[in-house]
Amino acid sequence: MRSMVVSGAVFEAKLESLLSHSTRYPKRIMNTKHRAVSLLLLSALIAMPAMAQTDSPYGSARFESYSDINSIQQLKAVWDFNFSDPKAVGMVFNNVAALMKATSEYGPNEMDPLKIVIVSHGPEIVVWAKKNYTKYKDIVDRAASLTKQGIRIEICNNAAKAQGFKPEDLQGFVTVVPAGPYALAYWQAKGYSLNAIGATMPTAPITDANRGDIAGKP
Repeated sequence: MRSMVVSGAVFEAKLESLLSHSTRYPKRIMNTKHRAVSLLLLSALIAMPAMAQTDSPYGSARFESYSDINSIQQLKAVWDFNFSDPKAVGMVFNNVAALMKATSEYGPNEMDPLKIVIVSHGPEIVVWAKKNYTKYKDIVDRAASLTKQGIRIEICNNAAKAQGFKPEDLQGFVTVVPAGPYALAYWQAKGYSLNAIGATMPTAPITDANRGDIAGKP
C-alpha cells in the first residue's frame, strides 16, 4: 500500500497556489487551509507505522516456544553463584523465578518437570550467615521460600571458611559441601546444565562489598 504522506514543500506550494487564485472567498479559503493542514497531519500519523516497518528489510520477530519440549521430560540446571556484591543474589533470583515460571507455562508437562541446584561459592556467602539475617532479610526469606519449592542451595565449605563461617553459622535451609567447583562438576556429571547467569568473574572470598559481614565483624 502506497503511503499517503505528502512532502511539506509540495503541500505548501499547492496551498499557496490555491490562495493566490482565490481572492473572492477568503473565509472559505481559510477553512480549506485549516482542513488541508488537518488532513496532512492525519495522513502523517496513518503513515507512521508503515514508515517504521520499512526501517529494516528483515521483517518482524515472532514468539514461539519449543514444540518438542515434552520429549525432554525434565529440565535440570545447576546455578553458579559467585558475586562480588552479595546483594546480587536477590537480582539473580529473578532469573531463577523466570525459569520456574516458563517451565510452568510452557512445559515439560510432567509430574516433576524442573530441578534446580544453586551452588554458592563467592563473597555472597555472607547472605546465608545467621548473623546477617536482618541485613539480608528479603533475600534470605525469598531463598527459604525457593527451597520449599524444591530448589537446593549448596554452600562451598572452602569459601565459607575463608569468610570465617562454620556450617552451624549458616541458615538451616542450605547445605555445606566440600567445594564449589566440586559441586558444579558433580551436578553436571549428573546431567544438570550449568547456568552462570549473573555470575561475576572469579572473585576472592572477601571483597569490599562483604568485608563488613564476614565472621567476627559486628
